[in-house]
Amino acid sequence: MANSEFKWKHFTPDIILWCVRWYGSTPMSYANLSDMLAERGILVNRSTIYRWFIQYGPALRKKLRRYQFIRIDSSWQLDETYVKVKGKWYYLYRAINKRGETLDFYFSHKRNKKAAYQFLKRCLRHYSLGNQPKTLNTDKHSSYANAIARLKKEGRLREDVEQRQVKYLNNGIESDHAPIKKLIVATGGFKIRKRAWSTIQGFESLRMLNKGQFDFWLRNDERQTLVRERSAFMNRLFNVDVVFQ
Repeated sequence: MANSEFKWKHFTPDIILWCVRWYGSTPMSYANLSDMLAERGILVNRSTIYRWFIQYGPALRKKLRRYQFIRIDSSWQLDETYVKVKGKWYYLYRAINKRGETLDFYFSHKRNKKAAYQFLKRCLRHYSLGNQPKTLNTDKHSSYANAIARLKKEGRLREDVEQRQVKYLNNGIESDHAPIKKLIVATGGFKIRKRAWSTIQGFESLRMLNKGQFDFWLRNDERQTLVRERSAFMNRLFNVDVVFQ
């Protein structure tokens, strides 16, 4: 049977999620992953894998939010990196805590005070004033100062928060951009903003999972079974209970 004749109904949910995990965790193309599956006797067209990731990436992000542990941290690091969509630069805003855990991310077509405000408000939405960080490490772009002042005025951000604009203090998030950027480069480029955002949500969600941010939900977090347990955890999010031997 030709690849084009395969429909989603021919693939079991665990194979679909296997493709989503591998594509979103390693810098490979859809064609590379299609070839890997073919070696194992599973014929999946690269465009099918693309559609799977576009659908399941955002869905995974929504499901993981319910399991995300809200930590109290003394400081956050906020920064943005560039992503090209159809020849134009867009901005991926990202935030991590002192442990290097991803807090949130935001995709914008502009780098200005409105984008910085929306991003920071998004990061703060699950934190009461008492649980918010005392320090925000940012770059020297004026948009962050404007966003911080506005959020304080609105009562969304604690009054005593300190903004620090010292470059070396943001080394953590600068380094944390790299794995996401590698995955983005491996896509070969984005043509549509909406699909770029869906793909990025998948990349970021799997990055969070692979960082171990949800390991406290695992049934068994021993090192020798950790990778399989994380995969099983993701399967359970989609009601696919696969037992690993």
